[in-house]
Amino acid sequence: MINDVFLSQIKKYNPQNINEIKNAMKETLQDIILVGLGKSDFFKYISFYGGTSLRMFRELPRFSEDLDFTFIEDNIDFNFDSYLLGVKKEFNIMKINCEIYSKNKNIETSVISRFIKFNLKDLFNISYFDYSKNIIKDEILTIKVEVETRHIAGAKTEYKLLTYPSFVQVRTFNMETLFASKLIAVLNRKWKARIKGRDFYDYLFYISKNIKVNLIFLENGLKKFGYLRSDEKLSLDKLKESLVNRFNEIDFEEAVKDVVPFVSNDDPFINAFNKDIFISSVDLIK
Repeated sequence: MINDVFLSQIKKYNPQNINEIKNAMKETLQDIILVGLGKSDFFKYISFYGGTSLRMFRELPRFSEDLDFTFIEDNIDFNFDSYLLGVKKEFNIMKINCEIYSKNKNIETSVISRFIKFNLKDLFNISYFDYSKNIIKDEILTIKVEVETRHIAGAKTEYKLLTYPSFVQVRTFNMETLFASKLIAVLNRKWKARIKGRDFYDYLFYISKNIKVNLIFLENGLKKFGYLRSDEKLSLDKLKESLVNRFNEIDFEEAVKDVVPFVSNDDPFINAFNKDIFISSVDLIK
């Protein structure tokens, strides 16, 4: 049975092949998750941030996989699973089946993670039925939803309006704080295997938009994650020096491989993935 509302939303992306349909489906499902959370008081305590926030509300020209949230104050009495019941209800309204689950952690962290799983063939059967024969019967589409419980002081937030499948307001970091949060990842993230080139792609996006850095939030975040000592001060000059050192460590030919599946063939930032451009870009940070 075709779900006309779900299908019409995916068609807005004008997908040209199965991979593009999958990306459009994932982003449409992310919208529904946000609406399920936004109908509660979730965003009274939590801010949306990261690449998906940048994609949904700031026109980042790449698809993003996960939904990332963070506490906006300390010591919140928070039960994530109770909020996810609202997400489940929203999918039931849309007649979309999903399973929400968690994974056992080998190491305890400050991040609460949940996974929302969909049968991809079911999704195609309710939207792009003509393509469903090309989908493996048990192929799964999974969206990871994470909440960072370590509050970083100095964030600036604002509300953005989401209109599909319902009108809700979503609390997000403002652009200066989003840029600072991305710089924390660029400077501090450790990779198990492939470099997460999407961090560097997003960095170029902020540079292209001439965004200032929330230096207070950045300093507090780098201290929180152990990149700076508690008695250190972060100046703009010190930030630029740290970025140059970081960029000199990166193999940008490897980094770009992580980005390619999430962007169009003619994406303007892909050709900028070289060390000289990244090092030169540091002079534009303010």
